[in-house]
Amino acid sequence: MGKCKYCHRDAGWFQHSHSECEKKYNDGKLKLRNILMSCFSNLQDFYCREQEINEIISSSYIDEATKEKIFVDVLDDVIEKYLEDNIINDAEKQSVARFIQFSQIPQAILNQHHSIEKMLQADVIQDILNGNKPSPKITIAGNFPFMLSRNETMIWLFRDIIFYEQKIKREYVGRSSGISVRVAKGIYYRTGGFRGHPVETTYMQRISVGSVCLTDKHIYFSSPEKSFRLSFDKIINIDTYSNGVGLQKDGANSKPIFLEGINSWFVYNVIMNLRHV
Repeated sequence: MGKCKYCHRDAGWFQHSHSECEKKYNDGKLKLRNILMSCFSNLQDFYCREQEINEIISSSYIDEATKEKIFVDVLDDVIEKYLEDNIINDAEKQSVARFIQFSQIPQAILNQHHSIEKMLQADVIQDILNGNKPSPKITIAGNFPFMLSRNETMIWLFRDIIFYEQKIKREYVGRSSGISVRVAKGIYYRTGGFRGHPVETTYMQRISVGSVCLTDKHIYFSSPEKSFRLSFDKIINIDTYSNGVGLQKDGANSKPIFLEGINSWFVYNVIMNLRHV
């Protein structure tokens, strides 16, 4: 006899849930999401709906993991909507802060998709656009392997960034028109000519994993295998991707690089707005 995974009562042979329990569970998740979204849309205090929210959670078999996922998904969607115009106003920031307080969920969980991080980064961009000196919105924990220049201000620190560098592979392709002639037992001589031509292919080779420090003057990378400092005014091209940013330094021998795991929108806007300051 199977047990219902929602109410934990007998569900019948080879059954894992009651249909009415599953419906109550799914309806409860939707109601909870709608209430939270309504509070954000109307800038309503979440504590005004606390009793209703708790009743839905308790009556709909919503466990802590499901509740956390709903809260995280709602926060992700709200911040994404707030960032459509690339600006988060004070009322929106206050609403997010109140939600974080109300949820009682650790920020590490709420920020698992980097939504809170993106909101803080948008705040940095707004400071820059307003002509204010950008200040770090984060607290650094652990090793900080960068030596900044005098009067240089750190803006953001990214961890676990994968560094790629463009490499060139050369090979010869073509065909031979010659023949093999036996001159002794086990010894052959190849006659004819091999007409080939060199072919070059470029690819991005993974070099190392490290930290990226973005300041008001440079972008730094540090890892055991590779480190560099790149001045904004030496960057001639920036390519933004969903999973990282590509950079091209000025110079005949410079190679394109790619930093995977970094917010390319943020890096692009910081560099473009500060490169000539």
